[in-house]
Amino acid sequence: MKKTKGFIATVLLLILVFGTLSVGSVFAERVVTVTINGEVIEFDEPARLIDQRTMVPMRKIYETLGAEVQWVGEIELIIATFETNVISMEIGQKSFGITDLLTGETKIIELDVPPQVVGEGTTLVPVRAISEALGKNVDWDDATSTVIITDKNS
Repeated sequence: MKKTKGFIATVLLLILVFGTLSVGSVFAERVVTVTINGEVIEFDEPARLIDQRTMVPMRKIYETLGAEVQWVGEIELIIATFETNVISMEIGQKSFGITDLLTGETKIIELDVPPQVVGEGTTLVPVRAISEALGKNVDWDDATSTVIITDKNS
């Protein structure tokens, strides 16, 4: 009887220890790296996965990709100008528009995860949607959790 109680106590202790470790690893945030034409981009607020989408700080990614950015705080609107295109995104909206200033045509892009504000007011946007809207190629290296952005002509 004593051996059985000791065995049960040991098994319960192992379940508790290993159960806690596995739960902790499930909730550990995955570190995501972003490169543009081979250069690692450093963000003040880290890139992160939200609902299986890589979200990055808006201003840093837009400016690094060559766009001019405006933030209209009163209506939580992001406006980015890149070459002859104007991109407009609104916080919490699952779509955004790209207007070609030469033709006046607007293309609507659907998003799985909308732009959102986190932390001390950092706006996160989906990196693939933004990069492709600016005419860039986007790849994902799952082994290193790296978003690889390159120019279309690279």
